[in-house]
Amino acid sequence: MNFTLRQKIFVIFAMLLLITVLIAWQSIRSFNQLGKSINVILEENYRSVIACQQMKDALERIDSGLLFILSDFVKEGVNQIEANRDNFKAALKTELNNLTLPGESAQAFALKSLFELYSETLTTFMKSKPELLRQLYFENLFPLFKRIKHKAEAILQLNQTNMNVANGRTRRMAAKARRDMIFFLGLSVSLILLFMLFSNHWIL
Repeated sequence: MNFTLRQKIFVIFAMLLLITVLIAWQSIRSFNQLGKSINVILEENYRSVIACQQMKDALERIDSGLLFILSDFVKEGVNQIEANRDNFKAALKTELNNLTLPGESAQAFALKSLFELYSETLTTFMKSKPELLRQLYFENLFPLFKRIKHKAEAILQLNQTNMNVANGRTRRMAAKARRDMIFFLGLSVSLILLFMLFSNHWIL
């Protein structure tokens, strides 16, 4: 079947239009996937990382408050303990409402149980006689402090690792999108060159 010059030109431009549409569609699709991956990183894991860091900071300040009390700065120590106990509870609540990774739930509830025990021991510490405070601190509170801090760090690292994995996946998706765009653009340029080559022959 013989095509007229007008039909040949129409076919070539139709193919170029199709390639352009494919490039635009692939780009939009890739960027949408990248956007979703970034949202997952920011909205889920990042929130848990911040909550765990806040728990660690609050726990450190509670421990400093206990040392204030042992150094006979009782009022300052009590104020610091109470304020940061509330801060820890608020950060823990944020974490418990944001359990997104395998194994995170078990670790978060273990952390909750440890802090409840720590909080009960704190109450006992506050009511104890001065001569018993050092023993309570070094035998009960300080070991619990280390266990809670270690557990919060484990949850933080779990989420941090997942963020790194998601970041690597996002980079690979971006690289693939870039390769696809280069391929389609190369195909489009090749068709244009072919069109320029053959159009001269057709016109002649």
